[in-house]
Amino acid sequence: MDENHKIRLMNLPTTVRGFCYHDDDGEEFVILNSRLTHEMNQRTLFHERKHIRRGDLDNKQYREYEEE
Repeated sequence: MDENHKIRLMNLPTTVRGFCYHDDDGEEFVILNSRLTHEMNQRTLFHERKHIRRGDLDNKQYREYEEE
């Protein structure tokens, strides 16, 4: 499996496990919560990689969570 995205740890609220996005140049990023355990971050990384592989980042209709 070709995984060309960058992974970053950020200090996020504990209610946010992580997220993925791509910048204007198309570079993909997975952001993980540095406050969570290594095991939780591994599960989140796996989850976010599924979004990247499915093409969810380019799907304007896709919303996993409602924006407030």
